[in-house]
Amino acid sequence: MGVTRARMTQLMNLLLLAPDIQEQVLNLPAVGKGREPVAEHNLRWVAVEPDGALQREAWAEFPPACVLRA
Repeated sequence: MGVTRARMTQLMNLLLLAPDIQEQVLNLPAVGKGREPVAEHNLRWVAVEPDGALQREAWAEFPPACVLRA
């Protein structure tokens, strides 16, 4: 399928995000033109943190336009 093992690992690591962060990422508004507000590489450093509370703190540090506030 043209996807390297390393890239697949990067994508699968997003499953390590806290469920509420996953939901927020999935519910980000669609972008018609330009870049997506949150790229996968921006989420890597959040996903490597095993503690969900610390993930939420890191996620809250994203620019306000990128994060949907509950």
